Amino acid sequence: MSLIQWDEAMSVGMDELDEQHRELIDLLNESYDAIQRHDETLMVLLIDKMRDYSMVHFQAEEAVLRSLGYPDIEAHTKQHRIYADKVDEFRRDMLVRTNLSQVFIFLSRWLTNHIMHEDRKFIPWLPETDDEGA
Repeated sequence: MSLIQWDEAMSVGMDELDEQHRELIDLLNESYDAIQRHDETLMVLLIDKMRDYSMVHFQAEEAVLRSLGYPDIEAHTKQHRIYADKVDEFRRDMLVRTNLSQVFIFLSRWLTNHIMHEDRKFIPWLPETDDEGA
């Protein structure tokens, strides 16, 4: 069962960032499935991969925003750090927590909200593409 389904409404209109968002969603869903199956070995690997990939994505997204002069870059970067800190906390505590599903529900809600509300705020700063208005 997936926690998050990618929807085109989540698109920020930049292929690289959209693909990275889809990958983060896939990793979150795979990790949640591993928790549901009580597959601790896979869960650890996926959480580590999710953490590493989120850092790659955040660096790429922040570099794009800096290059475009996005005015809310500091607040956006702070939100990325909150997510990364939460994933780190989860990784440290995951073998002692009794309700890992709640943590994943939090992470999935955070990611969905961040993409739908915060990431979409920078769309006006992105270069226009040929398929605008299509």
